[in-house]
Amino acid sequence: MSRPIVEMTSIAPTVSALLGLPAPSSCRGAPIAEIVAGGPAERVAIVAPDALGEYAWGLWQSAMPFMQSLHARHSLTVRSVMPSITPVNFAAMVTGTDRAGHGIGTWRDAFACETLFDVVRRAGGRSAGVGMRGYTGGELLAPRGDIPGRVEEHADDAVADRVLAIARTEQPRFIIAQLGCVDDTFHALGPSSPDVVPMLRGTDARYRRLADGLLAAGYVMIVVSDHGQHDIPNPPPGGKRGTHGTDSDQDCLVPCTWTRA
Repeated sequence: MSRPIVEMTSIAPTVSALLGLPAPSSCRGAPIAEIVAGGPAERVAIVAPDALGEYAWGLWQSAMPFMQSLHARHSLTVRSVMPSITPVNFAAMVTGTDRAGHGIGTWRDAFACETLFDVVRRAGGRSAGVGMRGYTGGELLAPRGDIPGRVEEHADDAVADRVLAIARTEQPRFIIAQLGCVDDTFHALGPSSPDVVPMLRGTDARYRRLADGLLAAGYVMIVVSDHGQHDIPNPPPGGKRGTHGTDSDQDCLVPCTWTRA
């Protein structure tokens, strides 16, 4: 059965609607009705498995039983903005607009418009961006938050630990986190390689742990990727086997689910 398809620019206004706040001023999207139908929330966390697109999800979801259980209850598809790369789409998640509107092409760029971090701060709340050093989560998002979220260790478990610690001790109204090792593995092995399955099993267990902790702390948890990946035909020896950036469905369509207490 096909699922509804919404745009990446709908993530920011959905978070705003859940929190009872205005959308960022340059937002072009509309709240996702299926998510906001659950009613308002005191806190929202987006925890994004970088590059887990519909293509890989369709191949390997049986290796992720916890994520399957979430999608069995709530599931839709999100379309990335172009180009289908990480900083552009994380920026879209927190602004509700595309690259022309938010001005982000790399994680070194400055936002050209208002973000969810600004909206929450103006309302007297706090937020956090979480991710590894040298990744979009650690370099673009973490500095914009009010609570330190950059992780020095190159490990998604370390990112999850920081998310849960922030949620438990600081309880900001908004958290957004990047789990970057999914993308790394797909680049190295190709998203269709069976060799990615152990990583995905670990990712699934990580999301079970995140859901337990975030729901206990009063968060709505949204799981949505920034983009997908496709296999590189005839990759050179020792070269990357997966990539993204095109307007293909493999690169642009990503699964989205959510859960709340």
